[in-house]
Amino acid sequence: MDKKGYISRVRKDLRNAHKHSKTTIEKIAKGFGITNKNLVKEYTELAIVLNAREIAHDASLNTYEKYLAIVALYQSQVNLSMRTSMSVLMQQYSTPAPISFLASSYVRNPKQEALYLEPSAGNGLLTIALPYRKTFVNELDDIRLDNLKEQPFAKVSHWDALKPPFAYNKKFEGVLTNPPFGTLSEAMLFGKFKIKRLEHAMALNALRCMRDDGKAAIIIGGHTSWDKQGRVSAGNNRIFLNYLYHFYNVEDIIPIDGKKLYSRQGTSFNTRLILIDGVKLKPGGAAPLKNELHNTIVNSHEELWERVKLQKSPQTSKTNKKSSVLIKAKAIRIKQKQLTQLLEPQNYEVLHFDVLTHLNSLKGVYDVKNLFENPNKYGDVVSHFSLKYAREDQWNFETARFVITWNQLRLFIPDFGYRTLPDTEIKNLVTHLKVGFPLLFKPLT
Repeated sequence: MDKKGYISRVRKDLRNAHKHSKTTIEKIAKGFGITNKNLVKEYTELAIVLNAREIAHDASLNTYEKYLAIVALYQSQVNLSMRTSMSVLMQQYSTPAPISFLASSYVRNPKQEALYLEPSAGNGLLTIALPYRKTFVNELDDIRLDNLKEQPFAKVSHWDALKPPFAYNKKFEGVLTNPPFGTLSEAMLFGKFKIKRLEHAMALNALRCMRDDGKAAIIIGGHTSWDKQGRVSAGNNRIFLNYLYHFYNVEDIIPIDGKKLYSRQGTSFNTRLILIDGVKLKPGGAAPLKNELHNTIVNSHEELWERVKLQKSPQTSKTNKKSSVLIKAKAIRIKQKQLTQLLEPQNYEVLHFDVLTHLNSLKGVYDVKNLFENPNKYGDVVSHFSLKYAREDQWNFETARFVITWNQLRLFIPDFGYRTLPDTEIKNLVTHLKVGFPLLFKPLT
């Protein structure tokens, strides 16, 4: 198994905005001797971590430019939907790189000697804006632990995140956590507050490691709901938020649309990003009543940037306006580059395997064979497909053969000849295939 070779390949494809599907990324991994789907997922995520960290520490970019580049990275990454029994059991959903960058940038302290902690670090995504040598990470999963050890963190450990070492009490200027969610087998008491959720207990234990003047960014599942009186709905969530507001300066709780900003990490669950700026000098109070800010769901990366407010002190309005125009122009160029590269030759292989995946998903289809040539002897990028499909009686089979010339956007079906494809959308390809093989796309009775 060539782990380093695979990660290097994925990092290169990410830099080139070369999109992959689950099928193509697993095929590439197989070429490096990696067949375990969980390893494919974790090593792919590590490649994303390393590229995101590279961008986050690029001195030639300002904070917003880094954020835009990391958003572009996120949009080009494969959807990490590979789920195994272990990842489901441990509820391992890492934080998307753009959210990770904002969270770690928020807690970063201007003091060079400042220390940071991530007690459920996964592969290190949530720490990308923090200096390696000042960041302490902890993880229980063995694969992720090994991935962390390959990075030059200040310390990599393996303790129960519900029981941080006593020496860590109030030690860190910055604390980050995206704890796995679940129900505790037995409630934990934090003063008079009875905590029953695993993610709440892990978050509160992480906060015990934060200095009184430190900062924390916490990611938990779900959106806050309110009762008819405008209070946080009764239950575990109210208890948790009441504790936070009683003891800490909660700067914001940002509800994030999971489908729009989280889905490429393998889940579309809604989440909240909680930003905390130090401990209250005098404990008191509870979660505030429903207000417009805390009820406004963030639906885009631009809205999330505006909400976190990393750059609070812009220079003169004229300079800032000019900078904003240049930054937005750069964002457009990044997006245009991504769109252009979707149709570059190296990406036709992705389209080839998208068709293959679709064919294998059809009912009554058997013995799918495929050949990809890039280029063939005529200099074209060509996909050959053949398959057997059941006729209406489900006993007799016919053979379907067709060829797609990707760089000319043409489909060749024997006995029907060539047909021009308007684009590379698989749904449009299927429309043309129906002409030659009407029974292929007719549901079996």
